[in-house]
Amino acid sequence: MTTRETLHHLVDELPDIQAEVARIWLEDSRDAADNDGLALDAGACESLDRGLAEVAAGRVKTLAHYERERNS
Repeated sequence: MTTRETLHHLVDELPDIQAEVARIWLEDSRDAADNDGLALDAGACESLDRGLAEVAAGRVKTLAHYERERNS
């Protein structure tokens, strides 16, 4: 299975609220990636992999919960 196929599979398994968080994160990641920026090092990639595993396992906060914590 390719990386893109794996990502599609993970996204398809997410509840809507977790899919929204993943969408925001992916858009932020995409928008931050540019030809002039630094490439992600191995540590950053490992951190992203751990985060995606947490999302896939359902160990995430809802966006509303995150925003409440951030604003308090």
